[in-house]
Amino acid sequence: MPYRSDSSSTDSAARLITLFTFIDGLAQGIYGTIFNLMLRTSGIPTSQVGRITSFFLWGSALLGLVFGIIADKINKKQLMLTTHLLSIFFGTYRVISPSLIQLGISSFLFGGFSTATSIVLSTLLILNTSRESRSKVLGLNFGIGMFTGVLGNIFGGLLGDVFPIRTVLIVASLSRIVAFAPIWKLKLYEPKYERQNTGDTNVLKFFSILNKLDKRALKVVLYYFLSTMSVGFGAGLFVTFGNVIFYDIFHMKPSLIGLILALAQLATSIGAVFSYKLGKKFGDMNVLIFSYVFVPILIVLLSFIREPITFTFVYILRFAVMNMVGPLLTALVFSNIPANLLSSINGMNSFINNVARALSADLFSIFTKYNNGYTLIFVVSSLFYFLNAYVMIRMYKHISE
Repeated sequence: MPYRSDSSSTDSAARLITLFTFIDGLAQGIYGTIFNLMLRTSGIPTSQVGRITSFFLWGSALLGLVFGIIADKINKKQLMLTTHLLSIFFGTYRVISPSLIQLGISSFLFGGFSTATSIVLSTLLILNTSRESRSKVLGLNFGIGMFTGVLGNIFGGLLGDVFPIRTVLIVASLSRIVAFAPIWKLKLYEPKYERQNTGDTNVLKFFSILNKLDKRALKVVLYYFLSTMSVGFGAGLFVTFGNVIFYDIFHMKPSLIGLILALAQLATSIGAVFSYKLGKKFGDMNVLIFSYVFVPILIVLLSFIREPITFTFVYILRFAVMNMVGPLLTALVFSNIPANLLSSINGMNSFINNVARALSADLFSIFTKYNNGYTLIFVVSSLFYFLNAYVMIRMYKHISE
């Protein structure tokens, strides 16, 4: 049975974790908005930017999986503090890396430790909330994270126009140290059974963990993994490169690109906070399926629209509709998984997501070499999103049985 904490401890943990999300998310938002632009404006071709992003995502996949499984066996708070510090170090170092090789290596490590931190953070939030309030708390935390992205995109774009981009990146990266404060104060419930021998921590034996699940939970997890894989392939082709896409297609300034990305995240933030209400009114799976069918249709439109205002509107709508329902899916899936396996399954899901995105980033590098590269990117991406819609329909039929 999931752990149920008392309301005061739950509220305290949720507030501190949300505060961490806000501080770190703001700094990461500024950083993420202009990092790829720094690479492009310094003369690095779009195809090479794709390769660097691929290194970042492979680090996220491999190290995220390792730490996700390890986190089920050791103190999560200490692990999170360690990975967060290493994320700051390598995030700063890759800004000043003197060669493409060092840039690739530091990007790999930055992605890995950043993902490890987010995996542990989401696991802590799930462990310290009741099943009844989980959708609401996850939606609020996700919404806050998106809202910091709004501010980060605006400030990142403006600061990137006013100051040297490299300087802004270094300051933004180092400012993440402030996020240590709320986590340091965090007092968390650590289930006793997590300290018992619940399985091998060897990543290669991960699938032995799945044997601990009953038939219903196993099917939910497998559908979850398939959904993550299809979305990862689709999103990896263009979502990570949103700033580069607007720069390449419309030659926009960093401040305008930042504003567009901010509006996309603002719409997502508002939607995520209230997504649990939509889930209560229409049913979580109904909301998810509608979103996942509507999104690939919007991506198909992006394949052919080259008028900047219409393109921007469709891009923002797609981003918001797809991401605002994320907390519903997370709450639905993790409410069907034993608490002592949350980090392991969360880590494997992150691994699948980032492997798919890494492979897609390499594909992005190839497609952008063609004259109609972006049209091809959006068409292929929409196919993966349609596949995700099919997977969600299959999951709905299974849960309804």
